[in-house]
Amino acid sequence: MSSSFVSLFPLSRNFPTRVRRSASAALLAVATLAALGGCATHFPTPTPPAATAALINGGNDGLLIPLHVERADADHARLGLPVALDGKPVYLALDTGTQGVRVLKSVLPGTDYPNAGPATTLALANGAQVSGASVKLPVGIAGVKPASFDAQAVDTVSCQATSRHCVAIDGYTGEFGWAFSGLFGVGAAQAGDSCCTQPLRALADNVGQRYIVRANFAKPYLVLSPSSGLTKDFTMVPMTQAQNGTMLWPRGCVKIGDKMTFCAPLVFATASTDMIRVEMDKAPNWTGDADTGKVLVQGNYDVAVGSGKWVHRYEDAQVTLVKAQPGADRIVIGLMGMQNIDLLFDFPRGELGIRSANSAERLGQ
Repeated sequence: MSSSFVSLFPLSRNFPTRVRRSASAALLAVATLAALGGCATHFPTPTPPAATAALINGGNDGLLIPLHVERADADHARLGLPVALDGKPVYLALDTGTQGVRVLKSVLPGTDYPNAGPATTLALANGAQVSGASVKLPVGIAGVKPASFDAQAVDTVSCQATSRHCVAIDGYTGEFGWAFSGLFGVGAAQAGDSCCTQPLRALADNVGQRYIVRANFAKPYLVLSPSSGLTKDFTMVPMTQAQNGTMLWPRGCVKIGDKMTFCAPLVFATASTDMIRVEMDKAPNWTGDADTGKVLVQGNYDVAVGSGKWVHRYEDAQVTLVKAQPGADRIVIGLMGMQNIDLLFDFPRGELGIRSANSAERLGQ
């Protein structure tokens, strides 16, 4: 957010009532070190940085929560967010590509949380998968009043059948990014994933029903309840609405050089290390076929991606095509592809806002 239109102030009584009621003077402290479980490898529990938050324009323009850049995973960047799980400071990776809090069960401060659902499994792009049942868990961020909702207590970490030698081999739990104890998923829902409550939308006084995510490494952040002045430059596209009313990702299309144009749900995923990942259940005629979960082709191409009136172009972008399960087509823009893109999630209106710093960019710029 440029300094030309943002001013930061300490939390004060001038903050709008619906947000101020949820603000707390006490911010999060650091966590103590402990050993994570693993059959052959042990990894210390990540220590979260101190949580901070600041009002924008005295609270009239929203609440700014800084994010942290971590590069512990073979120098692959992730965005971190300190949170409080049942009062305990825990460091989670912020992920716009998934929905819900997923945390290693061994990190939780208690063991008797009410059951909220059966065990489910989430497949990660790096070949690992995490499994566990849902529990009712109090979660808070940056001094905002904690809310209790369904989160996944991960008790099993393994490799997917198509990636038998993935990073999670021998129970290693570094699949969350080496620097984190789990995922804090703040995105729209995806078909077939009903595990967890969307954490920002569950915050008290509806302060997280609308929010901005900036993934740029120079100054990544969340803004809860942004004003119309901060959101006026976003191009709004409609989310897809499921039959039960759940808001899913909007549809979009990607053009890969002169090879193909492909349309599917368009997902922005800050926890993904791929720049552009296209998952399709039918292999195109120029790549050859492969088993589900396997890479069809990987390379650098000129790419145009768009949804509605929004279009963004990449020159010489890193693109990975993957064979998906039937009906699981999607286009995923990862963290490296989001360095010039801001997102506005507006769930009350059922819209996703997209703002590009530049209409076109070259890899590495």
